[in-house]
Amino acid sequence: MWPALVIPTFLFLSCFSVGSAQIPGSVTDGNDRYPPFWDQINGDIAEFPVQDNKIIIDIWKYKDRLQIYKILIRESNKYFVQFGKNDTGNVLWGLTLFYGKLYKTGRFVKPSNSSVCAYEGEFPGCISIDSGWGGFNFYVLTIYFLAAIESGFLRNISQEIVFLSPEEHRSYFCYSIEECRASFPQAMDAAKKFYQYLQSRKILSIVGDTPVYNTDKDTAILYMWDAHQALIDIGKPMFNDIFQYSSATERDFTFNFLLAIEFCAAAIYRSFFESSAEFLVGFPHRPLTDEDDPILPSDLNIREKALMSSVTLISNINQMTGGSFLTVWKKAMNVSKITQFLGRLIINNLLLIPNT
Repeated sequence: MWPALVIPTFLFLSCFSVGSAQIPGSVTDGNDRYPPFWDQINGDIAEFPVQDNKIIIDIWKYKDRLQIYKILIRESNKYFVQFGKNDTGNVLWGLTLFYGKLYKTGRFVKPSNSSVCAYEGEFPGCISIDSGWGGFNFYVLTIYFLAAIESGFLRNISQEIVFLSPEEHRSYFCYSIEECRASFPQAMDAAKKFYQYLQSRKILSIVGDTPVYNTDKDTAILYMWDAHQALIDIGKPMFNDIFQYSSATERDFTFNFLLAIEFCAAAIYRSFFESSAEFLVGFPHRPLTDEDDPILPSDLNIREKALMSSVTLISNINQMTGGSFLTVWKKAMNVSKITQFLGRLIINNLLLIPNT
């Protein structure tokens, strides 16, 4: 058992000098940790317009995607009440907070014109169809949403969903259950499995007036990460061309970061509100430029520099080992809950605590 764990652990720890200080607190508190404009929507499908008995969603508008995230959070909260106060234990918070982070850091803009779909503090804007991050997020969100409908998890949606589909890059995306099911059946099944698991849960007890379901958090998080990876795998080859519009430094960081997330997923990394918000403190506050390479830019804070350095080194080690680093890590994480706990501890040390 232990040799499988020692190899990835040694590679991690031998390449990093990690301080023993406590994990620093988030640089923002309270509502600042929620996605922008979170309080302006209520997570109700009725907020979308209806035409010809069809619900119309502009999936390339930030606020419409945010509405979907809030619907999924609100409808699934009851299965996770025992994992965090005030609904902070929902395992979908990681995806939701990351969406807000991408928007706030300007990663949904048009790469050739950063003023198009730029984040503005007063009004929710758009998501450029030329944004690689926007493309990745499209699949993560839409297939999660469509799978929730297909599985019957969202029982209150009786009308057909219509995603507005611009002609540009039309072949890159699927805009309905039928299209996504035909093009990406495995990804749809992975997302559907997450909802089917929740639907299979039974009420274990009643605390006050609140039912507590027999949800196993490791199982729910595992299914969430499995679906997420299936959706990211769709986007990697598809949006490689779109990422050519971005700087090479931002493009490299994107794929390095997504690789690091695979390590997190294998360790069943907790995607609750607090842990996700803390993790994302280190995500660079702006898109990277080619002038940022090879020296880390001075306007990044210590947490951002730590995360950038860590994901780059993880990627380099994985490349040098021909992908064996990730393979061995996954095998080690499959050994037991103890190895998963140790894996999460290592990840926290590397990505959340700045090198000193």
